[in-house]
Amino acid sequence: MHPEVEALGRWSVGVQLATVTLLAVFFVALTRTIRRQEVRVWAVAWVADALAIASAFLGAFLALPPIVLRSAVALYVAGKTAYALLVVTGAHSHLQPGASEPLKPPILAVAVAAWSFLLGFLSPGLKFVQVSVSLMIGVLLTTGAVWVLTRPRVPRSRWLGIAMFAEGLLFLHYVPLLLPTLWGSEALAGYTRYSSFLDTGAELFLALTILVVIERSSSDHLEHLNQELLASQERLRQLVDLDPLTSLANRRKLRAEMDRVRASGAAVIFLDLDNFKEINDLWGHIAGDACLLRVASALARIFRSDDALFRLGGDEFLVVAPGLDPDAVRERVEHLRAELAEAKGSVPPCRISVGIAALAPHGEPDLALREADDRMYDEKRRSKGQGERHRGGILPAVLT
Repeated sequence: MHPEVEALGRWSVGVQLATVTLLAVFFVALTRTIRRQEVRVWAVAWVADALAIASAFLGAFLALPPIVLRSAVALYVAGKTAYALLVVTGAHSHLQPGASEPLKPPILAVAVAAWSFLLGFLSPGLKFVQVSVSLMIGVLLTTGAVWVLTRPRVPRSRWLGIAMFAEGLLFLHYVPLLLPTLWGSEALAGYTRYSSFLDTGAELFLALTILVVIERSSSDHLEHLNQELLASQERLRQLVDLDPLTSLANRRKLRAEMDRVRASGAAVIFLDLDNFKEINDLWGHIAGDACLLRVASALARIFRSDDALFRLGGDEFLVVAPGLDPDAVRERVEHLRAELAEAKGSVPPCRISVGIAALAPHGEPDLALREADDRMYDEKRRSKGQGERHRGGILPAVLT
């Protein structure tokens, strides 16, 4: 071979080795910041490719003993095979995140070792190895590319499929060009001596498309984490703002609701269970909880969907009904009273005292709440025929 041609061939392999080594270092570093399965798989793929190119460089341009040369060839085959398989495996991880890998590491290692030993130590010559490896890489990458192109996870995934397909076709086109070398003839195209330049371009294109899909995957992952965070915040907010037994709003939400309806005005309805202590004493706390749940269910059914329902603590409830006229309020209250007055299954009858007040548009919410509370206690005193009950209760906590 002409010395200048040999030097150019050596130079092309050196360029490919330097490029792939940089890619391997970059992707390994990338795994420290982007901890995703496909990134780790692709990083190993580039490391395997760098080892393959390094062994090819040493085997082609250094005078090595036969056994060392065969070992270098076997390492080249192993690296290139692992590279192609891992590129496809990384694409699978990208398209189906969280799914189990189609090729288990032990099976992959055995297959690569057997294939590399077969070509490295038992093949008739280096030309046979070159043709076999080109065919193997071409088939693996084009097959994987078709799978990616037909099942893109996002539009950018198609770029990965295109790059894999382009590199696969590049290796497949070497096969017919190199076939004559198997029986001692020259390759059908002289540029195959400098195929490393073409391989370098294809590998750079593939690396760029991998970075594109990694960026998209990372964005999707961050968006998913953000949605999970928002959902968690909403669940925490509900735990804080909702009564754990009845799932009605608690007193924490009352101030915000009163501010919301202040402009338009609302009916304010206080409710208190008259016989709640009696139910707890005679039937037990399970029956008492069932009574509270029955009241909450009846309130949700009788009042409107946009009315705010609260359990303020113990056996006291509140309804804030914006725009509900007094007659409609009284009608709903009587309906509630009649429904709770009858036993339902194992739940005993529940008697309630009710106080109703109107929050005028732009009125004072605290005054409306106190008025409704006063009227509820007046009704309770009348129903019991007793003196005024202690007023410490819940109002100071509600109104502050």
